[in-house]
Amino acid sequence: MKLPGVFSFRSRGAPWLGLALLMAPVRGWASIGAPSFPLAGAYFPAWLICLFIGAVGAALLRLVFMILHVDGLLRYHLVTYLSMGTMLGLIAWLLLYGQ
Repeated sequence: MKLPGVFSFRSRGAPWLGLALLMAPVRGWASIGAPSFPLAGAYFPAWLICLFIGAVGAALLRLVFMILHVDGLLRYHLVTYLSMGTMLGLIAWLLLYGQ
């Protein structure tokens, strides 16, 4: 099956120019660097602590929901607690490292 010329790797023109323009701001992020913190002599990325906060927060929310008998009313447990953990991790990122 042959792909149209627009999706060909040999094509020149607008698709590759658009991709290059979209990736231009990415070069600026490399000079800033990812936030990290020293822990026991090693540098850990900041997102790792936010991941931990989100996972523990989702587990605690499940415990609270089970105590309040709300857990039985939820339909999709995995999606619900995964999204709550993600929300808590992103809020932690915003509060700890946001500007």
